[in-house]
Amino acid sequence: MPGDDVTHPVPDNTGYITEGQFYLHDGMIDPFGSLSRLKQNVIGKVTREDHSQIMNTMIRFYAAAKEAEKKKAMAFELSPFDLKALRFGELFQERFMNLEVSIPLDDALDLSWQTLAECFEPQELLMRQTLIDKYYPKKSASVAAEAAGDEGSASPDEVESETA
Repeated sequence: MPGDDVTHPVPDNTGYITEGQFYLHDGMIDPFGSLSRLKQNVIGKVTREDHSQIMNTMIRFYAAAKEAEKKKAMAFELSPFDLKALRFGELFQERFMNLEVSIPLDDALDLSWQTLAECFEPQELLMRQTLIDKYYPKKSASVAAEAAGDEGSASPDEVESETA
């Protein structure tokens, strides 16, 4: 709508109740204005068991990203969580809200887990542990070792020289 005026939506002249609607903002899907009347009838029943929790978690972190964007725009100091949320928000928009994106649902769920793993630790997700255990991507041994090295872990040679 001109000037982003959403107070006068385009009317549905078909006479049928439609399934839902997407709210577009600046050429991207805006999940906060979009709705689905039938999603509760299929999510987790027809779709994969993690669909509901992954959807809610992704939207929760996207909301955190939008809040972090506001803080950044007002030159507030950003917390480590804000920085993670900003990164997540960029990936979320690029991978899921872009109108060019078209991927099957199971692939989108897998990509959701991958995106979360790129930005957050499992304990930050606040999801059922059984789902995290089953779907959260496992880091390879080399990635885990590299991450440990980044945290200031001493190498075996350094430990040996300190004890000698």
